[in-house]
Amino acid sequence: MKAGVKIGLWLVIVGLSYLVYNSITGKIAFEDETKRRRDIVIERLEDIRIAQLAYKSANEKYAKNFDQLLDFVKQDSFQVIKALGTVPDTLTDSAAVEMGIVTRDTVFLSVKDSIYSKSYLKDHKVAFYIDSLPYIPFGGGSVFDIDAGEVEKGKVNVQVFEVFARYKHIYLGLDTENESIDIEDGLKVGSMDEPSTSGNWGE
Repeated sequence: MKAGVKIGLWLVIVGLSYLVYNSITGKIAFEDETKRRRDIVIERLEDIRIAQLAYKSANEKYAKNFDQLLDFVKQDSFQVIKALGTVPDTLTDSAAVEMGIVTRDTVFLSVKDSIYSKSYLKDHKVAFYIDSLPYIPFGGGSVFDIDAGEVEKGKVNVQVFEVFARYKHIYLGLDTENESIDIEDGLKVGSMDEPSTSGNWGE
């Protein structure tokens, strides 16, 4: 085989090898980035779920929009009764209070500080800002779809909520054309059809 042909074949082999390598590393980088984004969006959905559960505990229903939810988290407080002392078996709670054996002190804690405590936030992947709650991370300013209402289950009306982010917002700026991704699908927590507060990411 002539030297020129051999060199040409080697150049073709090297070129193909580079394309294969580049394709593999590009695929790995894409998968790493989509996983990173999914994890952060899931974290935000979990933050919203906690706020919705707190809202329901105070209002017996879920918030239908982020204005209601944020106003509640930022402005409202929970009543907490602190108990000091032990009630003897021979006395009722009220009698023990009257006798000064035990004391009850009512304090109010802000919703924000109660549900987003330092211990809750210490393992967060990104910094937490309450005003960022409605916004889809990486979504270029896009807001989560949010809804709430009730469904009938076993002849009982049950409160439900759902928060949803489409992949076209989560993966904004990534080339998803050949990745078998339905960009209109996405990540959500809750359901408007079932009394569920679970996420669709397999938790």
